[in-house]
Amino acid sequence: MGRGVELGVLAGALGVGPAVLLVGGEAGVGKSRLVGEACVRVEGGGLRVLRGWCHPLREPLPFGPVIDALRDGRPQLGSGVVLSAEAGVLLPYLPWLAEWLPAGAGAAGGSGAAGGPDGRDNGQGTGRAGFDSGVVRRGVLEVLEGLGDVVLVVEDVHWADEATRELLLVVARNPPRGLRLVLTYRGEDLPGEGNVLGAPYRRPVGVGGAEIVLGPLDEAGVRELAVSAIGSAAAGGLGRRLFERSGGIPLVAEEDLLVLARRMKGASVTAGAGTGAETGAGAVLGVLEGVEVPRVLRESVGGRVAGLDAVGVAVVEAAAVLEVSASEELLGVLAGLGEEEAEAGLEAALGASVLREPSPGRYGFRHALACRAVYDAISPPRRRRLHRRAVEALEARDPAPLVQIAHHTRRLGDVGAWIPRAVAAVEQAEAVGDDGVAVDLRQQLLDEPALPAQERTRAALALSRIAARRVDPWASVAVLRRIVADPALPTATRGEIRLNLGRILRNQGANSEGRTEMEKAVNELEETRPDLAAVALAAFGSGDQPGTTVAQDRAWMDRAVRLVAASDDPVARATVLAGRISLLAAVGDPLARDLIGRLPRSSTDRDILRQCTLALHNAAHGAYMRADDRQAWTLQDEGKELARHTGYQILEAACDVIRLRLDFVQGRWEGLEERIEEFAPEAGEDSALEAEPLLVRTLLDIACGRWTRARRQLTVFADHDYLGYLEFLLPGIAVAGRLNLLEGDPRAAWETVGPAVEALRGKGNWSYAVDLLPMAVQAALGCGLQEEARQLTEEAATGIEGLEAPGAVAEVAWCRGLIAADADPDRAVEHLEDAQARYEAIGRVHHAAQVTERIGRLLIDTRPDTRDGARHLQKAMDTYTRLDATADAARCRQTLRGAGRERPEPRAPRSPGQQLSPREQQVADLLVTGATNQDIATALAISPRTAEHHVARVLKKLHTTRDRVKDTL
Repeated sequence: MGRGVELGVLAGALGVGPAVLLVGGEAGVGKSRLVGEACVRVEGGGLRVLRGWCHPLREPLPFGPVIDALRDGRPQLGSGVVLSAEAGVLLPYLPWLAEWLPAGAGAAGGSGAAGGPDGRDNGQGTGRAGFDSGVVRRGVLEVLEGLGDVVLVVEDVHWADEATRELLLVVARNPPRGLRLVLTYRGEDLPGEGNVLGAPYRRPVGVGGAEIVLGPLDEAGVRELAVSAIGSAAAGGLGRRLFERSGGIPLVAEEDLLVLARRMKGASVTAGAGTGAETGAGAVLGVLEGVEVPRVLRESVGGRVAGLDAVGVAVVEAAAVLEVSASEELLGVLAGLGEEEAEAGLEAALGASVLREPSPGRYGFRHALACRAVYDAISPPRRRRLHRRAVEALEARDPAPLVQIAHHTRRLGDVGAWIPRAVAAVEQAEAVGDDGVAVDLRQQLLDEPALPAQERTRAALALSRIAARRVDPWASVAVLRRIVADPALPTATRGEIRLNLGRILRNQGANSEGRTEMEKAVNELEETRPDLAAVALAAFGSGDQPGTTVAQDRAWMDRAVRLVAASDDPVARATVLAGRISLLAAVGDPLARDLIGRLPRSSTDRDILRQCTLALHNAAHGAYMRADDRQAWTLQDEGKELARHTGYQILEAACDVIRLRLDFVQGRWEGLEERIEEFAPEAGEDSALEAEPLLVRTLLDIACGRWTRARRQLTVFADHDYLGYLEFLLPGIAVAGRLNLLEGDPRAAWETVGPAVEALRGKGNWSYAVDLLPMAVQAALGCGLQEEARQLTEEAATGIEGLEAPGAVAEVAWCRGLIAADADPDRAVEHLEDAQARYEAIGRVHHAAQVTERIGRLLIDTRPDTRDGARHLQKAMDTYTRLDATADAARCRQTLRGAGRERPEPRAPRSPGQQLSPREQQVADLLVTGATNQDIATALAISPRTAEHHVARVLKKLHTTRDRVKDTL
């Protein structure tokens, strides 16, 4: 009632997948009813609807609400779907999957591992028996993928545990093609920063959906509700009174109407009776005032409970204490009733609409507010007696619901009895891989002052390890900071937890804070836990943060190697080895290749294999940064496969990022922008993994003339804290400098790249080939700073001696060619041709084309009587055209035209009617990105007047405006 617009929006959004729909509103406002009505509409169209509920009190089950939805709905996978053997971990929860699993697949145990959120500096694994929550999550994602067109509704997400919320976040960021994910929540009850999914969520490109926040009904809506319940005559004058009493909350108005409908049975108030509608309405108001139905839900529920006899009240109070839906037998035991009395009391509670039957044979309240209202009205002595009976009854079950037992014990106020029960519940949750329940219980234990020191240590360590695996890194930081502040923790325990905290901070670019925490961790661990101290030092010396020199990094790494040599912990040794490989691969030390060969790939320990994964990824990343692209391809392929095998999802995504960057530099641009848009790493929106795909898209935009969007992206890029990492800082600033140079502003370019040059000098790692050196030299020369350009180039040449740095060698040759261009053009051409040949050997197509273009320009200026310059420019332009680098190709074409060397091209046929010509299509594509007329002129090497003419023709043909071009194309 009163939700026609919202219902239309919701049902429409469910029509096409993938989609993510969020429905919020306060308790009782009608979220579930709205979603239910929308689902009825789409179910008629063939969509299967699966529903799961989050509860504040539930037994361990990994990602419980989603598993429940899949279990109770028993959906069918699509024809031809065959699940991987790894999905067999779900078989104990979803037996119906057996039909789609390979022969022999079953529940696979594993050990968890603490991992940094982006995998760059991982710590020591935890080694946990039982199911691995990461494996379960991958299994759930695989099943959702196989379901095809389906609606998954998860209700009351404000009660979701952290693990479930993170699973939903992962699904929402990259939903399967046929999935419609619907989440309901109460905004006022969301934990943390109030994000529905625990972290900021932005719907990906290509994913539909809607966000609806329901407010109270207006008076007309309440009146419509009343008419539907008790008839138009009886409800004629009741709308205003009901609206005032309910505040427009449908649930509260419904409680009033339930009382009225029951009281009117047998009364003389009937529609059309007596003197007409007015008389009927007046009688209804009299009934309402006579029963004194209270204004708030608590009193409304209380009034209905008061109408029950003693056995009915006893059953209702038992249900309120249990909180979760329960069997008739259990309700009878708690209420102290015999079988027949329990049945009679339950029938009375159902008849009065106090309880309901949400699933066959289980009974509970219609909503949590009603349960709370009844619970609060029970006298304290009776509450304690009921909780005591609940503990006794639940402990007699097999298997015993340990979470519920711990809950009822805590309600009794018996801390001594609660602690061992809570610990048992935690161990059960961890054994089945339910991190969500484990986190909640561990936090409750840590909040208890009477917790013994040994249990406090175990709880703190376990909670910190779970936090280190979370999808949202900043939420983990908050948890770990709270833990390390506990003065009761032993020093060694605090050091291990602080190590996790420092690693996460560094992974997210908070370098200063992360370094401080890790230095403290080393001091706390060196004497008692040298293995962990070595792990911290290895993270220190991994070589990817500013503020330290390569020499310092090497010293820390050497210290880590010495410490771990005395350790018999294979995970710690693997961790230090991974850190050492990361450092040496980043600087181009040939020893890195030998160490990669020593990785313990044959180990069966998941934690050790994850360290191997980390080393392979970081070595691949270092190879890419040095332009050793062949090695980068090989290592990232192996790293991604091992990441998939070990459930290291962040590193899977990180390897995909390396592929994106390699595809760009090696000229595989077809479909690249779409792959960037679809890329959805398992990381928060402010994570380091967001930067690199954004950088690749910015490079594409610059090459294609979409400079307005490129500049906007660079602004966002520069605002992120994680740019403290040199590996992100240097490429980003190099791109910004390139854009300044293309816009004809070498002074701005020099001011842009200057801080990055100083950071590179301070670090002393000249092996990175990220375009910074050529951009800095071009900017310096444009500002008349020839000596600075020469000094910078020779400093880099000295810095890479004896190292494997093919890209840096090519950059030095490029820069020497730029510097020699005025004084010795022939020598400059030799240097530039050397750089061109090196880039071609590496396979960096776009770089080679840029150098070829530079050679062509130099030869046209110095040898105008030959065709050498035109030949080079034509070669570069052909490469740019093949890549669809519109602006780059236009720049070459303009130079050839100015020199009278332009190669005639067949004229494109005149565009008939409303069809866009090739040039107009280029203009339209630029307009989509927000390009101005001047942007278009610069990108296409045409005059602003010509650009204005093309824009006018495009808009006229498309019958649209600048703001609507994107919707039209």
